[in-house]
Amino acid sequence: MTDNKSITVIWPPALNEDDSPMLWLGTWLVGTEGMEGDWFHSGRGEAETEHQVPESVTGMRLRKWPNEGLAPEYADVMPIPEQTLAAESAIFEREQPFSLLGLDESVAEGSM
Repeated sequence: MTDNKSITVIWPPALNEDDSPMLWLGTWLVGTEGMEGDWFHSGRGEAETEHQVPESVTGMRLRKWPNEGLAPEYADVMPIPEQTLAAESAIFEREQPFSLLGLDESVAEGSM
């Protein structure tokens, strides 16, 4: 839980596969099941943003689009770091605590 906490996120000047600035999206995670709350950042990188952490937040989900024609890569960050997070330090190349694949499968099953 938080108490008027704020976090500074440093979004890197990374390029996507088309040599354009990479698109980044940050959302809050709430509860213990990885449910996404509101988004707090959407931009093309090379920025430093400061955000007030809502009281119900338990983590953050960072998304990046190395190829805008495909689904984004994401990393869940829990707990929220004390003061600063460099988005490029989040580990995108591992299984995340809250897999989005299960969500996709349940949506597909519900549409049959």
